[in-house]
Amino acid sequence: MDKEHLYEDILKTKEELVTLTTEFWTRYAGFDTWYFWVNVATITLPLIILYILIEKKRLFEICFFGYTTHVLWANIDNIMSMNNLIIHPHSLTHMLPVGITVTTVLFPVTFMLLYQFCTDYKRNMYIYTIIASFIFAYGFGGLSLILDLLRLENGMNLFYLFLINIVITLISYWFTKFFLKIKGTYV
Repeated sequence: MDKEHLYEDILKTKEELVTLTTEFWTRYAGFDTWYFWVNVATITLPLIILYILIEKKRLFEICFFGYTTHVLWANIDNIMSMNNLIIHPHSLTHMLPVGITVTTVLFPVTFMLLYQFCTDYKRNMYIYTIIASFIFAYGFGGLSLILDLLRLENGMNLFYLFLINIVITLISYWFTKFFLKIKGTYV
């Protein structure tokens, strides 16, 4: 098969995937399902809580940390979804088939508040990261598996999610410390 035929096959397969994804979402994850409303709540409630609890004088620092966790997890989730390791069968919309609610809102907000707590009260970020990552992977991840909001395939398991949570949080923490040091305000 030459280059153009292969490229045309890829485009055709993508179009079929979009059609199937749209049909699945409409039937099983649309506005009239509880999955949709859980996804909406997973976006709105954490943002409301963050708005109330975030320390306004450190807004950019804490948001930088959260943005870094968001970008890292969203990209890793996208890669793992493309390789059928993590499946989010009931997403917020058929146009966003990856776990947009968890990777872009719930995880970053949770760990932003953890970062704020640890830096405010001089707590060990490493220990709290391990504890929170365990709770997030096994607690929220386990519940998501039971509710069919998440499926783990091809050898992926909750322990790997636990490790990924730790790595993402620590990279975000180190990036934040690095940029604070450059700015000259790191304590």
